[in-house]
Order: sequence, then structure tokens, then C-alpha cells
Amino acid sequence: MASVRNPRRRGRHVQAGLLLGPKSTPPLPMDLVISQELEVYGSHGMPARDYPAMLRLIESGALRPADLVGRVIGLEEAGAALASMDRASAAGMTVVGLEASTHG
Repeated sequence: MASVRNPRRRGRHVQAGLLLGPKSTPPLPMDLVISQELEVYGSHGMPARDYPAMLRLIESGALRPADLVGRVIGLEEAGAALASMDRASAAGMTVVGLEASTHG
């Protein structure tokens, strides 16, 4: 599972959704999990039948997914952002978008 090779030391890998196809049970490199002290989480995600209720919560303001976004960057900045993932950063996820702007 190549994605487990990417988190920084004491980082976190989250597998959201089920894996499909012939590699639906990929080998997990436990040597990396242990030596890098990684946290590994799995989630089935959310069934599509629950989307309407979730969207109503977003529409009402009870859920605010934009609060999870630390910053939006352009594609030209994506390489540097990936390269810096081994260092601590500000809270929030970085989203690569067409128009870069900072979310506060």
C-alpha cells in the first residue's frame, strides 16, 4: 500500500471507502507503520441514502465543511505542498483548486 509510505513520522493514514478490484486487500507494510509510529484508520464512508440529510445540515449551517479547509492553492503550488508534507503545518487541509485563495 504505497499511500502508507507518504505520511510523516507519527502521521496518519485514513482509508475512506472500500477498495475495489483485484487489489482490494493490499499488503500493509507493518514495518513502516511501526517504525514511523503511524496511525492507520479506516472508514466505509457514508451511504448515498444519507446525503440528502447531510446536505440539509450543510444548508442550515449546522455543518460547515469549509471550516476543514486551511488553504486553497493553485496547481502550480501543488508540488511544493506535497514536498512539504513531512513538516508540521497549520490546521486544515490544503485543497488544490483553479483559483487559489486563503480560507480563514
